[in-house]
Amino acid sequence: MGEAELRDLVGWTVEDAPPEARAGRVLGAVLHAVSAVVTLGADAAGGARRPAWTVPADPAAYLDLGAVRLHWPPSAPGEAVAASRVGVWALAPGRPPRALPVEAWRVLRAVPATGSRRPRQAAAPWRLEVGDGTGSGTLTGAWLALAWIGTLAGWPEPTGPGPDGGDRADPHRL
Repeated sequence: MGEAELRDLVGWTVEDAPPEARAGRVLGAVLHAVSAVVTLGADAAGGARRPAWTVPADPAAYLDLGAVRLHWPPSAPGEAVAASRVGVWALAPGRPPRALPVEAWRVLRAVPATGSRRPRQAAAPWRLEVGDGTGSGTLTGAWLALAWIGTLAGWPEPTGPGPDGGDRADPHRL
């Protein structure tokens, strides 16, 4: 289970990580484990871990998508985002989860982080600019997490690169 299962469930392309990235993840996990022991778990408590991409049996339970943030509007403070098999929510400390109307949003632009040879690999960081016709915002996180949210929302996968390096959204959906 985990990444392979989630990859099979999303409707967007998810590329394999190059061998050097897989080796780096293993080394990073070992260093993180050592750091967590040395700092008595402070790293783990701070959320400095990779997502497991776990799909729980309960459709209403949150998937482990790692750190996904929403800024609506783009200049607003970021909110943590969580998703299950049935919906997407904004999570604010001290408040109940707020359902996000992702089905009403459209991807306006998709921008990968720089320096990746395979930007659509599961853990590659991305920023989606989304809008609902009256407002807009940004959704940031790992490609596989955003692909899951996009699949739930019914968004088409962003297409080829635009002139600024970001991916264009399907113009028929804007």
